[in-house]
Amino acid sequence: MTRIYSLLVTDTSPLFTLVLADELDVLLRPDLPVTIPDAVYIEAIRVRGAPGADRIVEWINAHLDRVRIVPTGIGIDQQRRLEEGRTTRGLGEQAAMEALDRFLLDNSKTEALLLFEDADIARRRAVVDERVGLLSTGDFLCELEEAGLIQSADRILDRAAERGRNVERQRLQASDDGPRSRLRAQLQRGRDDRDRET
Repeated sequence: MTRIYSLLVTDTSPLFTLVLADELDVLLRPDLPVTIPDAVYIEAIRVRGAPGADRIVEWINAHLDRVRIVPTGIGIDQQRRLEEGRTTRGLGEQAAMEALDRFLLDNSKTEALLLFEDADIARRRAVVDERVGLLSTGDFLCELEEAGLIQSADRILDRAAERGRNVERQRLQASDDGPRSRLRAQLQRGRDDRDRET
């Protein structure tokens, strides 16, 4: 039996892209719990008045039944660095990895998806647990479109670009096809189940 993804963890960049496109709800389309590590959350909302920061907070609050902010040791270090005026670069990504590691340790027979835009994560494939599927925002959107869960991946990326987000890398296939094909199969099974219910 094919194992399925049971959690979606997002890094900071996908949140920025999706909020600028007014499309944060696409994160809920695969019908998976969504985890936002604390350091990712702080990176996304830290600059008050930054485009979309308030909307990210509102969206999380509107979906507390499906979206969780999880504490991490990296998040504690991030807070200390912010108080001391030191750099916090890359801590959101590290917190995402910590949250994934903890989830997989507690759930040995499950797998998870990590949504990202930073090429550094893809280059770290060797140190990421094999039960984690790495998926770029662009590839995630393409799979949602293929499954009929969104109208157009390009339309979402175009809207984010119109509002100042650089999405050109997201228009290229950035992810390994393994996670894409597994998500595709999972989304198709969900679609078939919904069709049988109607």
